[in-house]
Amino acid sequence: MKFFSKSMLVLQLKKDKIALISFVVLACWIIVACLPLFLSQLSNIPSDLSQRLSGPSTKYWFGVDGSGQSVALLILNGALTSLTVSIFTVTTSLLLGVPLGAIAGYFGGFLDVIITRIIDILLAFPPLILPIAMTSFFGGGFFNVVASLSLTGWVSYARIVRGQYLIYKHKEFVLAAKSLGSSTPRIILLHIFPNTISPLLVQATFSLAGVIIAEAGLSFLGLGVSENQVSWGSLLNSASDYLTTNPSLAFFPAIALFSVVASLNFVGDALRVALDPKGFSIRRL
Repeated sequence: MKFFSKSMLVLQLKKDKIALISFVVLACWIIVACLPLFLSQLSNIPSDLSQRLSGPSTKYWFGVDGSGQSVALLILNGALTSLTVSIFTVTTSLLLGVPLGAIAGYFGGFLDVIITRIIDILLAFPPLILPIAMTSFFGGGFFNVVASLSLTGWVSYARIVRGQYLIYKHKEFVLAAKSLGSSTPRIILLHIFPNTISPLLVQATFSLAGVIIAEAGLSFLGLGVSENQVSWGSLLNSASDYLTTNPSLAFFPAIALFSVVASLNFVGDALRVALDPKGFSIRRL
């Protein structure tokens, strides 16, 4: 069985300096995203119309937007939105995909055909088409955004879990458990499921990056969480009117989005190497 090894991850981070830097960047962004929850003055962004559209300064590090609000504080609040949406979306996708993948892989037959056909249908759509359609029809909002992104997000987890169950249900330790009288739920949960943790952890890390980009895309189109909540996508949308006169309004939110997504991808790659070094070396060839 493959279990998450903390020592293997630490060793991999020591070897991969980019992944180590990415891990530190992510930790900093998590701290930054949590600040508005504990410091009310950071969540309430005052307007200073006298400094409207001014560039970076000692008082306003990233400048001031068209509404007279500090871009730095807007980015800080946008980090909370991105983190919250991504965590809830990945969690919901896991809760949907893992059981369906386990049922399809372990029992097979008619259930496997139905679940895999649903997966195939959802994979036929481009990733953002269904979320855009759902949020356009039902409107934005936190619940609708999470539900729309989870509608297609669970598919990747279901495919991973199904593949793992197809492999391990014929292994000797599973056959031995059956011969000793272990119940089907016990075999599914205690004997096979631990072998899916490593690939699920890697996939969840990459999915967090994908959800952050998707949420920013929906917010850019005006279909995001809420007009009252700051999002990096909505910041980029509002900055599009000033690209020629004040490009820093788009530059800093874009850098924030890029740093988080790139760091998640680097950390996910490090996790993949630490948890499956043999498989990684084969893919590298």
